[in-house]
Amino acid sequence: MKFKREQKLKVRATLDMTPMIDVVFQLILFFMLSSTFVVQSSINIRMAEAKGATQYEQKDLSITLQYGEGGPDNRGPVYVNNVEVQTMEELSRILAERHAEQPDLMVLIRPDRHIESARLIEVLGIANSVGIERYGIAAQPAADETSK
Repeated sequence: MKFKREQKLKVRATLDMTPMIDVVFQLILFFMLSSTFVVQSSINIRMAEAKGATQYEQKDLSITLQYGEGGPDNRGPVYVNNVEVQTMEELSRILAERHAEQPDLMVLIRPDRHIESARLIEVLGIANSVGIERYGIAAQPAADETSK
């Protein structure tokens, strides 16, 4: 008479990767949505240096005044959020439309260090004429402040 041998059951340990993948995915999503993205302008300008210059994190609109040929009146290109403006009337229209959409609009003006002050004053006058009251003028911190 032959008896069946009892086979011993072997316990195999396995690692289920699904929960770990879920946690990693949730962490990636959390950090992507909660991080602040600083967008640098791709327009090449050399900003003036100023003592006590502060960085504006909250801006709704950016106006860049570039030095050189071209642009309105051939005194240098003017950009609104990296889009070139052909005339000062077009700049005025864009600012008026954005101010109508958002009355507490914050405008950051980024002038090149070589532009005439009259050009900057002209843009500030256009901003004031359409009712914009909140604006700032961008500058780099002075060289002796950055070394501290």
